[in-house]
Amino acid sequence: MEDVLEKLKILDYETKFLAPRRDFKPLHRCFFSVPDKPSDQFPYFAALSGWLLTTSGIDFVKWADFDEDPNSISQTVMSECKRLGFRGEFPVSKLRHGSGDAVCMVLNFLADCALKKMGFAVQPPVYTMADIVEEAQVDEEAEIGDEIDDTVTEDVENVSPYSAIDLDLKDRQNEQRVIQGVVESNVDPAKWALELERVGPMLRWKNKNLPSHEWRSHLDQSAKHETLVKERFKNVRSILINVGQKLQEAVDRISAKENHINKDFEHLGIDFREKDKNFNEIQGRYNELSQSVAELTGELTKKSEAVDQVKRQMTERNDRITDTSPLNRISSSLGQLRKEITAMELRIGVVSQTLLQRNAS
Repeated sequence: MEDVLEKLKILDYETKFLAPRRDFKPLHRCFFSVPDKPSDQFPYFAALSGWLLTTSGIDFVKWADFDEDPNSISQTVMSECKRLGFRGEFPVSKLRHGSGDAVCMVLNFLADCALKKMGFAVQPPVYTMADIVEEAQVDEEAEIGDEIDDTVTEDVENVSPYSAIDLDLKDRQNEQRVIQGVVESNVDPAKWALELERVGPMLRWKNKNLPSHEWRSHLDQSAKHETLVKERFKNVRSILINVGQKLQEAVDRISAKENHINKDFEHLGIDFREKDKNFNEIQGRYNELSQSVAELTGELTKKSEAVDQVKRQMTERNDRITDTSPLNRISSSLGQLRKEITAMELRIGVVSQTLLQRNAS
């Protein structure tokens, strides 16, 4: 996350990203690394990823006001990163929370792509006078905390004004000659002392939360505990040896008793194993017979259902054969038809008689 923040500062994200958007605050060094509120972290991650993709030259369509599903946003960001050459292997669902290693890896990769697009490259440091710099001697027995202030102050005050070198060499030979020769300085001692008096108090480092003698107190406590353990162990050692011997004797007795019991009841064990073997065989046959009974029961059920169905069909046919209601309906219909024919013949006779009388008249 620190690398991401430094790269975003190089990209001037405070002016180009935060200035148009008033809803986002400047990032701190733990924003995406520590889970806090996904409702705040994921929108920030989505917007920042979109800006970095756009800065990297990707024709990226920004999502409007984060109305899309977080899963689809995460999938889109991951697919664009894969297209740019991202080699991280982790589930896309880890981007949904807006925090964690996966989020920092994606942002770091996108920041690198954006820096590469703008042509920014970090050059290795050049140490022109590295050969003449000597490391200060470290006092391993020195105490930390408050005493470091006195040590730093004393070292600063004892620095000679002639220890600094400001050389403007024209070629490599002159530089090598100066390095091998006597170290000289062209700094004014008065100005050096004045600058040292001004900067000296700033070089003091104080940490009030750190105890000044914490490691030494731990060391003293360890020595005291060691002495106390040695003193008390002298009195307890004989007791522990006695307890150990008694426990060993008890274990030996138990082992001997166990061997004796095994020898005395060996024939019972053999008998039990034989009976157990017979029981397993009987149990196997019982299981086979039970399976066979289950299969036969299933077949019996199927055949019983088939017989019941045949019985129902025969009953229906018998009912249809012995049913006289259709014949009764036919007889009644024939009787009604005869009555209608008789009435019709009577009407025909009446009409014929009427016609004959009219013709005669």
